[in-house]
Amino acid sequence: MYVKTIMKKDPVTIHSDASFYEARTLIRDKGIRHLPVVDKKHHIVGIVTDRDIRTAAPSDATTLSVHELHYVLGKLQVAAFMTPADRLVTVTPDTTFEKAVQLMHEYRIGCLPVLEGRELIGIVTETDVLETFVDVMGLKVEGTRLTLALEDQPGKVHDVLEVIKRYNVNLISIYTSSYKVEGKRIVVVRIQTQEYEDIVREIEKLGYKVLAVEKWPSV
Repeated sequence: MYVKTIMKKDPVTIHSDASFYEARTLIRDKGIRHLPVVDKKHHIVGIVTDRDIRTAAPSDATTLSVHELHYVLGKLQVAAFMTPADRLVTVTPDTTFEKAVQLMHEYRIGCLPVLEGRELIGIVTETDVLETFVDVMGLKVEGTRLTLALEDQPGKVHDVLEVIKRYNVNLISIYTSSYKVEGKRIVVVRIQTQEYEDIVREIEKLGYKVLAVEKWPSV
């Protein structure tokens, strides 16, 4: 899976000479948290976030009058409080989904502008990532969630999948983490059935430990 399959195409943008009020209105009215800043060629020059808007706004302790405050904010341009392009972490349409997630985690950022050269063609946000995880993990598919403890050896997962195959049940998803519990890997398998009893018994006959069984969605 690549960024081009999950990104939002043609995102809402703004120019660097736009005012604070224009940026704030776009973020509020469009219900977005990240507003790319582009030039006339649609090249990325920066980004403004909802946090930037809050930071740029005067505090409640300001001594400015309402009239003075509106005047100052009306003159304040996006270029003055945006994060400039040279400080942004970006990706291309052909960046893998996994790499995009890794970058967002490593740099602790909530979005990735998607570029072809310098041209902005899309954006990937935390919401897009979460929606993709929900899809990949099959959280919208009715079935059963099996949590297993398996020896960290080749062929163990294959044995479990062979049992599922014998019962002619579709696999929704399978995933594991890098940590171990008592030397064993914790593996979560989602299967597209809620008639799981025979499958669990067969897996346990192989000597594998079934730690938990949960019908999905939970009732």
